[in-house]
Amino acid sequence: MTDANIEAVHRKTRQRLLFTGIHLVLYFSFTLNWTSWGERLGGYLGETRLTGSLMMFVVLVVTFIFLETVFLLLSRREAR
Repeated sequence: MTDANIEAVHRKTRQRLLFTGIHLVLYFSFTLNWTSWGERLGGYLGETRLTGSLMMFVVLVVTFIFLETVFLLLSRREAR
């Protein structure tokens, strides 16, 4: 491999590690539901049957999809 290829692999690896780190932090933030910090998330939101924990889960899933899309777009742009 040439130096340019090696640098591209290193750059892509750093990006993937950064995105994976963000995913892990967000994923483990869901454990707040079982601590005293997450007590408020256990209650219902207004007069609905939707809890804060469920809303947090949905927001996390949408965030994960968004982050993966950003990563793929950045990867595609660098490939050109």
